[in-house]
Amino acid sequence: MSLQKKEYLSCHELLKDRLAKLVLIDESDPKEESQILKNFRKLFRIKDVKQQIVCLKEICTKVQEVSRRNESDSELELSLEILVDIYLNCSPKHTVKRLLASTFQNFRDDLKTLVSTRMVHEVTVKVTAGVKDIRDGRKTVNMIYCLMENFPLGEHCLSQVFLPGLKYLSQALEEFLAAKRCELSPVEDNEMMHHCLACIQASSKLLQKCAGSLAGRESDEQRAIQSVSIAFLNNIVVILKSENFLLDCKTSGSMCLTLLLKLNLGSKATELILDVIFHENVKNKAEPPGWMLQTSLSRDELSQLSPTSCLCLWFGILAQLDVSDLLLHNEDNKSLLLDIMLDRILDMGSRSCDTTGKLQMAKTIHMWTTRALACVRSDCCDRVVTSRLSGPGHLLQKVLKFVWTIWEDSTDVIRFTAKDIFESLIKVHKATTDVEAPEDQFLLDLSRSLLSEVSWSSKGKYGTLRILAESLKVSTLLQYNPDLAQDILNNLKEQTVACYASDLYDKLSTEHLKELSQPDDRKQWQKIWVWPVLQCMMGNSTHQRTYVIEYILPKLLKTGKDTLGCMISSLCNSSQSVTDEQLGALIMCLRRARVMGLLDHAVSKSPEFLYGVVKTELVKQALSHTDDQARLDAFALLCENHKTSEPINQSEFRLLKYFIQWNMKNQSPSFRQHMVAHIKKLFLRYKESEGALCRKLNSKNRPPGLDTTLSSYKAFGSWLFQFLLHSLYPCSAFARRTTALSVLSLMVDLLSPANAGGYVIWEEWKGCHIQTLMECLTDTFEDNKTEAYKVLRSCFSQGLYLKRMINMSESELLDIGLTLAGSNRPQDCTTGAFLLRIVLLQPSIQDFFFSAQEILTKHLSPSALTQWGDLLNGGQGLREALQKLPLQPTESSGGTVLLLWILLFYLKDQLQVARTGLFIAAATKPMYPTLHCIRYILFDVNLKKLSKSEMLLWQPLMEDLLFCCLEISDIVSPVVQNSSPEGNVPEEAIKGVESIFASEGKTGTSEDKVSASEAERCVETVTLMPEYLIVCCWRNVKEVSLLLGQLTLEAPITTPHTSDVGLLTVQQNEVIGEYFKKQLMESIHRGAFELACAGFVKQCEMLWRCNIKTLHQLPKLWLDQVMADVKNDDENNKLCATRRSAGIPFFVQTLVSSEPHSTGRPCFKWSVKELLQLALMEDTVSGTPSNSKVHALNILRALYKDSRLGEVVTPFVADGLMAAILGFQSPFWAVRNSSTLLLSTMITRIFGVKRSKDESTMSKKNCQTGRQFFHQYPSLYPFLLDQLEVATRNISDTDQLHLHPGLYPVLMILGRLFQSPLEGADTSLNLAAFIPYVIRCSSSPVLKTRIMAARALQPLVQKGQLNSVMIQLLDMIPVEPKHAKHSHVHGALIQILNMLEVILTMADEIQSMESSVSKWKDKMWLITEKNPCYMTKQAAFEVTEKVLLVMEQLSSAQTNHVTKEIISSMTEALNEEFKAGIHNKQTLCCVPGFVEYLTVITKLDLQITLRDGKSSSAADIATKVQSLLGSELYEVRLVVLDVLASIFTAHKQCKEHSDPPATCPVTMTTMSSAAIDGVMSLLPYLLERALHQEQHFECQIKVFKVLDLHPLLESKDWKDLCVRESSLQVLKQCLCLIESSRREEVNAAIIRFSRWLVRDVLQHWGFQMDDCMETVDSWMAILRDSVGTEKITDLQLSVAMVIQHNALDLLRECQTTLGTKKMFEFWEMLTNLQQEDDPEVREVITMTLQLMGNARAVQPSLTLDYLVRSFIDVHAATKGANCLLTLISWIVSNESSSEGSERLFDKSEMNVFREDVLFYQIILKYCLALIQHGHFIASQTKHTNNSQHPEPDSPKESVASSFDQVLSQLHLVVNREENDMEMSITTLSLLESDVREVLDLIRTFMETKSPSSLTSDKGRPFMKTGAFQESLLDQYKCQVLGFIYKLLSDLTGLSKNDDQLPTCLNNLSNETENSTYPNCFVAS
Repeated sequence: MSLQKKEYLSCHELLKDRLAKLVLIDESDPKEESQILKNFRKLFRIKDVKQQIVCLKEICTKVQEVSRRNESDSELELSLEILVDIYLNCSPKHTVKRLLASTFQNFRDDLKTLVSTRMVHEVTVKVTAGVKDIRDGRKTVNMIYCLMENFPLGEHCLSQVFLPGLKYLSQALEEFLAAKRCELSPVEDNEMMHHCLACIQASSKLLQKCAGSLAGRESDEQRAIQSVSIAFLNNIVVILKSENFLLDCKTSGSMCLTLLLKLNLGSKATELILDVIFHENVKNKAEPPGWMLQTSLSRDELSQLSPTSCLCLWFGILAQLDVSDLLLHNEDNKSLLLDIMLDRILDMGSRSCDTTGKLQMAKTIHMWTTRALACVRSDCCDRVVTSRLSGPGHLLQKVLKFVWTIWEDSTDVIRFTAKDIFESLIKVHKATTDVEAPEDQFLLDLSRSLLSEVSWSSKGKYGTLRILAESLKVSTLLQYNPDLAQDILNNLKEQTVACYASDLYDKLSTEHLKELSQPDDRKQWQKIWVWPVLQCMMGNSTHQRTYVIEYILPKLLKTGKDTLGCMISSLCNSSQSVTDEQLGALIMCLRRARVMGLLDHAVSKSPEFLYGVVKTELVKQALSHTDDQARLDAFALLCENHKTSEPINQSEFRLLKYFIQWNMKNQSPSFRQHMVAHIKKLFLRYKESEGALCRKLNSKNRPPGLDTTLSSYKAFGSWLFQFLLHSLYPCSAFARRTTALSVLSLMVDLLSPANAGGYVIWEEWKGCHIQTLMECLTDTFEDNKTEAYKVLRSCFSQGLYLKRMINMSESELLDIGLTLAGSNRPQDCTTGAFLLRIVLLQPSIQDFFFSAQEILTKHLSPSALTQWGDLLNGGQGLREALQKLPLQPTESSGGTVLLLWILLFYLKDQLQVARTGLFIAAATKPMYPTLHCIRYILFDVNLKKLSKSEMLLWQPLMEDLLFCCLEISDIVSPVVQNSSPEGNVPEEAIKGVESIFASEGKTGTSEDKVSASEAERCVETVTLMPEYLIVCCWRNVKEVSLLLGQLTLEAPITTPHTSDVGLLTVQQNEVIGEYFKKQLMESIHRGAFELACAGFVKQCEMLWRCNIKTLHQLPKLWLDQVMADVKNDDENNKLCATRRSAGIPFFVQTLVSSEPHSTGRPCFKWSVKELLQLALMEDTVSGTPSNSKVHALNILRALYKDSRLGEVVTPFVADGLMAAILGFQSPFWAVRNSSTLLLSTMITRIFGVKRSKDESTMSKKNCQTGRQFFHQYPSLYPFLLDQLEVATRNISDTDQLHLHPGLYPVLMILGRLFQSPLEGADTSLNLAAFIPYVIRCSSSPVLKTRIMAARALQPLVQKGQLNSVMIQLLDMIPVEPKHAKHSHVHGALIQILNMLEVILTMADEIQSMESSVSKWKDKMWLITEKNPCYMTKQAAFEVTEKVLLVMEQLSSAQTNHVTKEIISSMTEALNEEFKAGIHNKQTLCCVPGFVEYLTVITKLDLQITLRDGKSSSAADIATKVQSLLGSELYEVRLVVLDVLASIFTAHKQCKEHSDPPATCPVTMTTMSSAAIDGVMSLLPYLLERALHQEQHFECQIKVFKVLDLHPLLESKDWKDLCVRESSLQVLKQCLCLIESSRREEVNAAIIRFSRWLVRDVLQHWGFQMDDCMETVDSWMAILRDSVGTEKITDLQLSVAMVIQHNALDLLRECQTTLGTKKMFEFWEMLTNLQQEDDPEVREVITMTLQLMGNARAVQPSLTLDYLVRSFIDVHAATKGANCLLTLISWIVSNESSSEGSERLFDKSEMNVFREDVLFYQIILKYCLALIQHGHFIASQTKHTNNSQHPEPDSPKESVASSFDQVLSQLHLVVNREENDMEMSITTLSLLESDVREVLDLIRTFMETKSPSSLTSDKGRPFMKTGAFQESLLDQYKCQVLGFIYKLLSDLTGLSKNDDQLPTCLNNLSNETENSTYPNCFVAS
């Protein structure tokens, strides 16, 4: 009986026999057939498991009825036999097995006896028959195990056959182990280990549940059990000794071993364990029984176990020994549990470096704490044991230290185990003490240290605090840290700790809520836990908001309905307007509440409210919110629902449409993914709710308004379908296309089949829609092609074929596809592949290919056509063979195989050209496009599901394809294997052309011959563009590699000596492997070997798992060969020693990373050991570098870098790091270079990817505690210490430069370690041992060494050592300069500086530092002229500054005196320096350290002057700053300007009610009043400096920035600023600077400053009008030039800020000065800037709109609409005609981007956000609004009063209908539903002259646009995509203008006889329709 999980029950022979007996019994009964027999017959006829279960239940019920009636004993017995047989033969976990077990258990006792008897008989038969084969053995093992799985009756049965069962299991284990010893594939080997695991687990369960005791058993039975035990114990020891066995198998085996010892030896088992396993002497030791001597359980055998196996063994002992046994003492009175095991486990764990060993150690420690807890709770535990197991006791302290060591481990499961250990430890402690937990000092101290001393970046902190929260009151934790909630939330910004932090937050908040008893406490709880969450949701951190919403908000909402009410009332106060931040947070809360069902039953207060709690208008605002997450949440609020069947109302549909149309082109991939996910939920709800409504159509209780509701569903579905298709217009943004296609694909999938009476999507499809999707196959993004293909495939499945829909035949499509499959443009080949895949989806495609001779003639050579004919009708007879195949249209591969043959012949033709010359192939027949098409088409077929007859037809194709691929590889190999392949044109390739020239004169009939002129043209093309050649070659390698790799993975293999038929043979697989080996070992071009690697990965994955012996041994064989080649340091081998060993690391990496993890990865371990041996090999002093060592280092780098290897490399990390560090000491550059790369990889592997940009500010995430680091890599401690000692031995020797190569990497590693306060002192791994050597580095003459040593010292010094180390460092500095060695002094100073930075972060340590920092006053000579060294002077000034900061926090009188003395000395030193004019001594710039020194003292002097300059006047301060700004050194000027900029920025932020930046040393609040006045008075000087004096570009940028930030410009008019020049003069000078500057950054700064000049220029316009006009014209020209897409963002941003700052002047009120035209130019600049893809620029435009009266900021897409609308609102009332003319001029003047260069890789500047069509549609919308409100005034009434308008020439109704016609024909994708046509004006006067001007503008433009030269080629959209889309775009622009022209003509009666324009439009329209089927964009 084949009974697998979830498969139906079938009837095997034994059951058939029993059923036949049942039939005989039934026939002997004269009554009708019994119900039981009927049900059994039915049971085996049913093919569905669920129905079979129902039938079985009926049978069991009938059996019980028969039993109660005492009828037909034979029938009853046979029925029970069948049921027992079914139960025993079912696979484990089968539903039927669980059902029958439950039924048997509930039978009456008499029936139970019958079942039990039958089961015992069946099991006895099975186990006594022995193990026949592996499969049968595993099946019986499963049967035995299942009988003990929650099935007491089964256990009872097994107890009766205990010994035979145990014997069988022993025999089965023996068989499985014997099978494993054979040569198996990795997959089979893994399967065998799982068989062993199942067998051991079944044995353990049998021993636990059914064994009882040997006492009272017969001696024969005892001997039998001992015999079985011998076999078992021997096999378990074998498993423990095996390196590559599953860890679970070893652990289970250890438990089984313990149980066997207990079974045989009883209480003496523990003594044996102490003696044999732990080598401990036992009191009254007895000799082991004789049978034990026959086992492998001896000291000698067990001493060979690995550390991991030992831990497994001890785990099993801990798990299975009784508590009393664990407390047994040895001869020295040591307890097994308390004294022996814990120390052994901790010691053994330190010796295992691999992840599995560490995990097993953690699990064993956890088991130890679990058993310790059991001991404490047991009766046999005395007071001594209890006291030893208390928290402060040394035992639990050891465990606690272990927890601190592993709680930050990189492996998740080890971290989780650490948390479990901590939890058990706390339980053990609580069980040993009588003190209440809230008063327990141990727990209080632990929680206090965790809260205050451990960083929140530590993941382990959260889990431990969570556990402590269960024991202590949360209020206690809040006393220690009142800001606990906020601290946790602040760490939600990091993804790595977000889940831990949220879990802790949830635990603390819920526990705290339980603690509160008073009703008023609830408000306090909400203040502590709810309000901080709301603040986070209103904050700026996107990550923090996301994690709060995802993890914390749902859990808070579950605490009660009042929590949601609290949130809503806090965020949505009816008396105040809702801010954007509050709105975003409110929507987030509502969304989560709705998903959780908290808003489902809310009754709406009024139509204005949505879901009864929020105004609809607020939701609409949220849908256009500037924040992406807020918009997504608002959209999700509409899409998601607790009940999917709840109808969608009109308001929701309206809001959904509003969101979708404005969010289609969001640039964030995350936003698009979330949006599509929400739309998927919407479609599911749409379908479900529509279905529920449709079901009510025919019901009696039909609700009112049902038809209206359903019509709204259909209207929305139809709108969305049309909208999505129309969004695929030419040049639409990638984001819009990808979103539209994704949503359309979902729509097609989820809304079909349609509900009866509901929306039917297939009724919408028209030819234009199909054409649009076909054109999407030309998209440059493959994902979009794929989505379009999916939708088209669905369409074809509904019968919407191309011939029927767009009149495109299969022959036309094949023609285009083959043309693209031979194109030399890389982007064409994917389009060709998709078109050919579309061909295969057409009906009767197989017959089409049989008759495709005409099309093939165009593309194939005559010889290829002949071969095609032979293939179909000749010897192979493919036509006949395909016609004989069974007709399965959905699965037949006939069409595919025919198309693949066509492509293969096409490829062979190209291959013939390539043989002639690679140049010609690269330029005309590059081969890789055809290979690409073959690859795409081939893998559309599931090759594994081909029938045997199909396989035989495919085999010749595979053989030819493989041959072609290998030949192509050989042809292109000379290029990709060239030592310099990029841009290389090999001479032999050029020489190959001469033969073509020579052959032209000869006679010949070869159709493949290329003319000499054609060949010469190709050579010229490729010589000028060498990328064509290299692209052709490496793309061919890419396609061949990916094709062969995928083929080996997908194609079935013909198994030798069997009847299995496949597509590839074993030999072909070996050939493919050799191809990959050659490519990876010999290719030099990175693209070639990387892509060969991608294919090789697929082959290796198949080979490792293949059951064919020859194949699964190949990877190991290749690995042996490559390692032999690497070791063989022979100059003649082809391995590339440069380019980081090229493809060799990829080859080895692929072989070992694809090795199955279940095997233990022996090949990986062997190869890494071999490579490390090579890498650690010493270099010879003379001779050449060892290529073997270089290769080894490069391969190791690849392996350590590979994320697929994960934790497997961890045991080898220490050796890898040693190899890298020692490699630095090599005398050969090649070795040192490879070692440098390896070191970088090792640092990343150990400490993680670098998070900080600057080396000096190392992120804590890139550091580890010293204990954790050296616990993980213990061998590195002595190595690093030794290296450091050797490197610093003669470091202070001044006679010669001493730079040890190993010093840099050692210091770099030490700089990434830090002390953890919880770890305690570990003498074996003490970081303090490194301190003397690091301090010694301070005397190095090498600057970099001193800097790195200072950085390394900082984390090594513990709290208690700070003072002593500081004194030691200060003592190193001499008191007199005559004894000073400046390099030594400098090294000590920068180490002191780093120590002071540490001290300043520790408030509790500062008081103890008085003695050390006070010594600094004796070293003040360092900052005086006595010290000639500028570097030490600089460091001394920096130290002085830090010392003063420390002393500020010391309050003693002695300290105050010292502080004054230091300040006085420093001020005096600074004054002397600047009096001497040091800031102008340019000649000193070449002196080392002078410039850095000068910048430091300048900054320090400025800070003192501005912050403490109370005695100086404002004039003195201004003079001093001016003198510094006049310095000859630009570095000094930059420092001064930086300080001024930071002061002004901080002042601006304070005015905006935000805190100044913490990094700002001086602010207006800390400055004296004189200093403020002095700084403010600098404005004229700064202006003079900027305009006339400053020449250095950085200073120019900075000085204009300072001017732009100057507070006086904001607070005063220009005339009040005491500036000599007028604003106009300054503006002129700014323009001159811009013209003379070549740097755009400088120009941007000047333009930004000019915003302060414009207003004043405009205000004084009348005095110098001509001069002003000329200057402003020049200024505007510069602004216009600066908004182009190709300009830098700073320039665009500056222009936007200029317009924003002067918005009212430039956009509304400057018509009297600049004039209307120029004012409108500023609006045009705004529209251009709004369409730029930089979000910062668009944000400024949004703020500008708010200044113009826009109520609130909206998302970017909508801002463009609001911008045009704002333009109309502001100016239409007074200048309506000008507005109309301007809008149309914007369309006319807008030029779409032209085609880029023809070169392959050159790309022009791109704007991915701008969409011309969208812009035209928005303009059109508002043009129509202006026309609709227009009132035409003919020329004779031109001068009449405007208030008296005559009636318009055409009635408003006809105009309105014209609008509707325009809107429907142009398919707007912008919002036109809500009051778009309502303007701020009621009527608009349109004079005849105005209208004529508009019409003339349109006509003039149309006359310049002659119809483009479109051909009647249907392939044009696919082959000339760019030109085709450009012509469509031009046509659309003409259509838009033409419609406006026609409307104006109809409205006014002008140009009625002018039919020129419509003719032009008709020509364009007709031409497009004739050339291709019209798509949605042009279809009318």
